[in-house]
Amino acid sequence: MYKFVMAVGALTLMTACSKQPELEQQTESVTTEATSSLAQYKVQAEALLADIRIEKDAAALETQSAELVTLSRTLLNEFVTKYPQCQTYLDALDKAADIIPTLPLEEIETGYHADGKLPKFDDPVCYHAKDLLVHPATVQAIAIKGFSDAEDYKSAEMEIVEVIAHFDQVERALK
Repeated sequence: MYKFVMAVGALTLMTACSKQPELEQQTESVTTEATSSLAQYKVQAEALLADIRIEKDAAALETQSAELVTLSRTLLNEFVTKYPQCQTYLDALDKAADIIPTLPLEEIETGYHADGKLPKFDDPVCYHAKDLLVHPATVQAIAIKGFSDAEDYKSAEMEIVEVIAHFDQVERALK
């Protein structure tokens, strides 16, 4: 009986010891992913979308969209590292990032959604990255103006739905 108890104890100890590094490795992987800019962007975009859908107040939505714009600027820098052909295009956007939310919605549409104020680019991948900043900046502009009716919330919602679609393209491009 003594040998049996010792064998079970040794087996239990070996099993516990062998699982510890695996658990630590999984924890590190989750922590790294949670802190990555891509993962953070997706979480924040989805949270903003949820808050728009429940028609949170304009001040809260302005803050959330501004935070998403800030995060997008980090992502654009990471994107240019992998796609240097986008640098001129995305640098011009970055320089305008602070003023875009203060512009009239029509000017944001023609100047930044439709690229009227941005340099030409050759690689379509650059376009998707640009929209990570432009769409939340548009929501920020709507929030600054104020949500006067349900149509304003619907417009903001469509901006974030669209940015999530562009995000998927950027995420694939960066992996």
